[in-house]
Amino acid sequence: MTVFQDAGYRRLWASGLCVNVARWMDLVTLGWLALQFTGSPFMVAVAAFARAAPMMAFGPFTGIVADRVSRGHLLLVTQAGNATVALTLAALFGTGAGGYAPLVALEVAFGVLWSVDFPARRTALFSMLGASRVAQAVSLETVSMQIAKMGGPLIAGACLARLGPAACYGVMATVAFSGFLVSLGLQHRIEGPRPDRTTSSLAETLAGGLRAAWDSRVVRAVLFITVAMNMLFFPYQHMLPVFAQDVLAGGPTTLGVLVAADGLGSLAGAIAIAAFHGRLAHGRLFATAVLVAPFILVAFSASRSLVVCLALMVVIGLAESGFAAMQSTLVLLAAPPHARGGTMGILSACIGTQPLGTLAIGALAGTLGAPRAFTLNAIVALAAIVPLAIPLVRRR
Repeated sequence: MTVFQDAGYRRLWASGLCVNVARWMDLVTLGWLALQFTGSPFMVAVAAFARAAPMMAFGPFTGIVADRVSRGHLLLVTQAGNATVALTLAALFGTGAGGYAPLVALEVAFGVLWSVDFPARRTALFSMLGASRVAQAVSLETVSMQIAKMGGPLIAGACLARLGPAACYGVMATVAFSGFLVSLGLQHRIEGPRPDRTTSSLAETLAGGLRAAWDSRVVRAVLFITVAMNMLFFPYQHMLPVFAQDVLAGGPTTLGVLVAADGLGSLAGAIAIAAFHGRLAHGRLFATAVLVAPFILVAFSASRSLVVCLALMVVIGLAESGFAAMQSTLVLLAAPPHARGGTMGILSACIGTQPLGTLAIGALAGTLGAPRAFTLNAIVALAAIVPLAIPLVRRR
């Protein structure tokens, strides 16, 4: 039975689609506006750092919150918050008050909301569907993320090129509020067992999540690889505005098409993974994806043709889909029930290390140029990942 036959899951999936469309619109808009305001790759990296840093700072604690309070209410709060922040940005740019400083300040709010939404949404999937169907559910959730990664950047690029940032943020607010409406009434389906508040302090719960993560060789490997990928590989995404403008001589439409091509590859990969209904070798697929992706990034950095770059972005997207789908699946299946939210929070913090890599690649791109920065990061990422990933490839 496909999880899409569950009406509650369909609504949770649609809600996630709205969240991710708004998120990808925001990421593309932020990068382009930061580059136009400052002309500096490093300042683009600083803006991306502000957007992503809350995941690193608050991830472990928001995972514990997802275990202790209503996940349904958390998701409603995050989606209403996203709509409110987007409306505020639309008003600022619509009245001519928009600039680099207010943009970055409000992006921090987006980052805090995302740090809460991620563990709550992932653990909600497990609570709704159980262990036997969680791999398929996460794969289909990845499908929604990649549809959003195609549609969001294209919409953002078109809005920026033709209507301006105020219209772009207005569309974001509409999409985020649509997700809020879809989520209404799901609370009773996505709650899980709560820890005993009389015996488990916040520190004890966090320690339990850390112990659960460390005790599993698979989870340890996934977490370390996640840090390597987010600090060394994925920061290239934040430098795509620089690559589109300085290397390909393009504008916001070119940027949107590049990110959408990545999303197309990720969508194709996610659909293929979901078609196996969770019967794939999770660790092997995860390891293969993270070993292949850096090689493709090196080829992308050497290209000066938009057509070739688009084709390579599709291939990068295929690899990223295997990483994204299996990352959460492996952690959810390996973590004990009482520490699942805490472990997902630790995964959130590992994902949240990306801002550190973003600052580094911004500095490199400012001195060496974006292509050389991409290549250097990819080589270092591969060196860090190989000893962690090879055992997962061999593991049955």
